[in-house]
Parts: sequence; C-alpha cells; structure tokens
Amino acid sequence: MNELQQGAKTMKRTSPLLLAALVANLATIAACFPGTSDGGVGGGPPDSGLPSEPGTDLPGLGSASAPTADAVIGRIRNTLVGVDPLAGNFAKAIAQVKPNLPTMTNPVQATGLDQIPLLVYGACTDAKLASYNVPTTGTISANSAPLVAAGMKMLDTGLAGLASQGTSSADFQAALQSLVGTLAADKSTTQTMTTSFIAVCMASTTAAVSMVGY
Repeated sequence: MNELQQGAKTMKRTSPLLLAALVANLATIAACFPGTSDGGVGGGPPDSGLPSEPGTDLPGLGSASAPTADAVIGRIRNTLVGVDPLAGNFAKAIAQVKPNLPTMTNPVQATGLDQIPLLVYGACTDAKLASYNVPTTGTISANSAPLVAAGMKMLDTGLAGLASQGTSSADFQAALQSLVGTLAADKSTTQTMTTSFIAVCMASTTAAVSMVGY
C-alpha cells in the first residue's frame, strides 16, 4: 500500500473526532469576533456601531454566506504553502470534485460542503513537509511538536492568525496534539511522517476552509 492510500485509510479512522473538535473551536472563535455580542451597555440594546451592510443578516449574503466551489478552491490555495490548483493531485481532485461543490452562497440551500475534505486531501498530498519544517524521517512521537506547529500554521493562514492569537488557541493545540497522539499510537498500519502530515493537513485545512460566513 503506498503512502497516499495509507493516508486515506488513516483519515477514515481519525478525522471525524478531530474535525468535530476543530469546528467546535472555530465556532467559539467566530463568536468572539467584534460585533457579535448580544449585550449592550447597561442592559440596553447592543451598540451596533457602524450600520450593517444591506443584506448581511440574510442567508447567502455577508456574514451568512456559504463558500462556493471557487471560494473553496481559493481558500485551500491560500491556506497551504506551494499548492497549485492547476497542477498535481490538487488539480486532479478539482476536476473530479468541483461539480459537486456548492454553487450558491445561501447556506440553507447550498449542497456539497461534505465534498470539501476530498478536495483538501488532494491538496494536502501536494503540500511539502519541508515547507512546514516537518522532518520526513523519524518517529511520529519524536516529531509531535513540528506536526502540531504545521497544523497551527495552516489554521492561522486560513483564519488570519486567529488560531494562535484567539481565545481558543490552547484548544486548537490540544485537538491537534490529540490527533498526532492517535497517529503515533496506531498499530494497525505503519504510519510514516508523510501520512501523519497529510492527516494533520487535512484536519486543519478542512476546518479552516469549511467555515461559513467569511
């Protein structure tokens, strides 16, 4: 079994729990964005500051929008160092998956968000470990720190630095550390640094790219 096939098998077992944790933490960060507080001064109505843009409270507009296919591809390209939507496995994945991705921004009607991890997987297999200072050799346990740091860098790039600077930074770190620990303890298959990097890449990038409303 080659490393890409092994990586896919690894993600089938490890991604759901981590992604759930990361998405939950993303929701926490989003709740801390300026202008999201429900409370006003002295118990009165909240201070809205500048008027909202027309339609920002409507599904599919402003802060309530879902990412379309082109937006998803752009987010992945911007999140991962050195990936090219016109080359490699990322390009092949786009050709296969893009028709299934959302075509509208209304999150109530948009379909295909569940296809994002497939697209991310293609991009993550193109990403280079060296771009994130992750060794290609050695044990997963010994290289836990650089793997977690790589995941945090991906989240930070996709979320404008909020992963490491926001109030949920410790939670992000813990979720990634949990994934790396799971990979290191996995005895059913022989994990390598490459497959572990792909797993971390998929979890972090999918969580960042899948956010609705930005």
